[in-house]
Formats: sequence, C-alpha cells, structure tokens
Amino acid sequence: LAIVAVGESDQNRAVLADIDRLVDVWPRPLLNAPARIIDLSREALSRNLQSVAGLAVPMTRRVARANLQQIADGAAAIDRLIAGVKFPIIARPTESHAGQGLQKLDAPSDLVTYLATQPETEFYVSQFVDYRSADGHFRKYRITLIDGKPYACHMAISDHWMIHYLNAGMHESTAKRAEEARFMAGFDTGFARRHQQALAGLAERAGLEYFAIDCGELPDGRLLVFEADVAMIVHAMDPADLFPYKLDQMRKVFAAFTAMLGRCGGVSRPKAAAR
Repeated sequence: LAIVAVGESDQNRAVLADIDRLVDVWPRPLLNAPARIIDLSREALSRNLQSVAGLAVPMTRRVARANLQQIADGAAAIDRLIAGVKFPIIARPTESHAGQGLQKLDAPSDLVTYLATQPETEFYVSQFVDYRSADGHFRKYRITLIDGKPYACHMAISDHWMIHYLNAGMHESTAKRAEEARFMAGFDTGFARRHQQALAGLAERAGLEYFAIDCGELPDGRLLVFEADVAMIVHAMDPADLFPYKLDQMRKVFAAFTAMLGRCGGVSRPKAAAR
C-alpha cells in the first residue's frame, strides 16, 4: 500500500508530477492520487465545488501583481479584471500559509498599502464572506474526511475573521474549550448530520481517500469551505490538563485512518491491537 501525503503547492507540483508518473507501474493499492491533490489548489477547489449542494465556496482567482496594481491605481474595476469578485476581498500571496500576507481589503486604496508591503508577483484573491455567528464570534472547524466520512479535529473561536487555533485564545478560555468539547462530543449527531449532504458532495468531488478541510458555518446553514489539503496538521499533542476531551476524539481519527489503510490494503487489523 502507498499513500501520497505531499501537500498541494507550487513548490510541490513537480514532486506530485513525478509521483504521478509512477502510478501506472506501482503494483499495490495507491491512495490519494497525485492528480487529485493538484486539484486542491485554492483556485481549482473553488471552481470544482461551486455546484455542490449545501456548500459556500467563494470563487478564488489567481491574479498577477500587475493586475492588482491596475485596480489599486484606479485604472481598472475589480470585476472587470477578476470575474465574480468585488470588494471587500481577501488577498494572499500564492505560496503563503498560516495567514502570512493574508489580509481583508475593503477598497482599491487598501490595495495600494497592501502591495507596498507584499513583494510577491502572484496572489490568490477571493470574495470576503462574513461568517460570524449570532454572538459576534467567528468559528473555524478542521474536519478530516477519511474514506468519505467526516471526523472533528478542532474548533477555534475568535472575535477576528482570520482564525488560527494558536491565536484564537483557546488555551486561555475555559468557555471556548467547553464549547469545543461539546462540538466534538456531539459531532456525529450535530455538525456532521447538518452538513451530511455537503460533506458527501465535497468528498466525492475531491476523490481522495484522506484529506482535511478548514471551514465555517453560514447563518443560512451552508458550509463555508476555506481550503482543503492532504497535509493539514492533525495531532494529539495538546496538553491533557487543558484539553482532556481531545485525546479520545483524536484516537477516533487515528483509528479510522488505520482502519482505512487496512481496508484499502486488504489487511485485517489484529484483534490484540484494537484496544
């Protein structure tokens, strides 16, 4: 059995292409086809998921710096150069991760300042979607899909739209951790059931045996997808005294992953190792 765990990025495209050339001569089952991973780019993902019922996926475009400069200078309207996008927008360098260079821009004048601080030549641009909950907080969920079935990995709560688990104050807030614990405990009958159709459609379009998504929920009930990849961090390293509920949940994720490998490789898991 082989599983491709190379994440989608410009840097990794050559590696994925090399692996793809080996697929035809690999004599065993292969999971996560490289061509499918390439389709997880922000632009391709937004295009491929547009018609999936229950999903909200802002159209994302890969835009050259020169085009953004035209918009910043007032020489062109944004919807003329970037079809389907208008202010406010989210912009980020194409190879950025963990929020580096990611900003919300409300007007062309914001682009002037943004481009002055970002030297990159290409950017991903998408429509900003306000996904805050009724209480004014934003909630971002990391979900793994293993053989098409969703599993909760974390939920981060913040008063800012750009959420990362480490900057959301989860370590400092008992209330936030209690909500995350409830989210995980009721995931199968709550979140997963609410978005069953959307998650199934997403898994089918992705065509991957294992991948993860970051997402939010909109007031109208749709699942808002931010990104997807096979290399998102999924771990059980949070301190047990602060996050006692996480270890059991992550054991479920790891067990599902191991079982999936066994099924796909035609190997039964030994009973003695099932505890």
